[in-house]
Amino acid sequence: MYSLTDFHLMTQYPSHTDQTISDLKRYLQEFHKTKDVFLCFCAGKKVKKAAAEAHKNLWKEQSQASIADLTISEKLKLRHADALQRQELVGEILREGAHYNFPKIHLISHYMEQIVKFGVLGQFSTDIAKAMHKEFKNAYRYSNKINATCQIITTYTRDHTFAMKDLTISAWTRIRELEHQTTNGGIRLE
Repeated sequence: MYSLTDFHLMTQYPSHTDQTISDLKRYLQEFHKTKDVFLCFCAGKKVKKAAAEAHKNLWKEQSQASIADLTISEKLKLRHADALQRQELVGEILREGAHYNFPKIHLISHYMEQIVKFGVLGQFSTDIAKAMHKEFKNAYRYSNKINATCQIITTYTRDHTFAMKDLTISAWTRIRELEHQTTNGGIRLE
């Protein structure tokens, strides 16, 4: 179950050997063997809706069955069996409709050959791109969500302008400090 986490952590190693490459392959194979545990979470909205509808229909069908002749313990057993049947039906629909056929899962299968060809995977990091989106996301949160694009651009431009002014002020402060040191200490800058 931890194989995908181990795989991810190992891909971040600063260098790789034949042993680490074989470990990466083993972790990925282990993940693919045990990934069915997570399939119910990979089902799309349509599949989940179909499962809920099937559950509802089976429940109606089961509730229409005559239980008047049964004893209390038989009724409890029947209700328990019916609940298990509904649960199994929903689980089966979710498993059949779920898949791991999306780019991020497919791309990790190519990591080992990329490491062998190009070295460590630092060049594939998405951290910088994600960090760039942070300011836009913050600007969207500050907008009133009506005509948000203009508000995002205005907020982002304003924040960027203030950041540039701060950099300029700190640069001028450093220059003045250096000029002050050169006049007092006899060091001269050219």
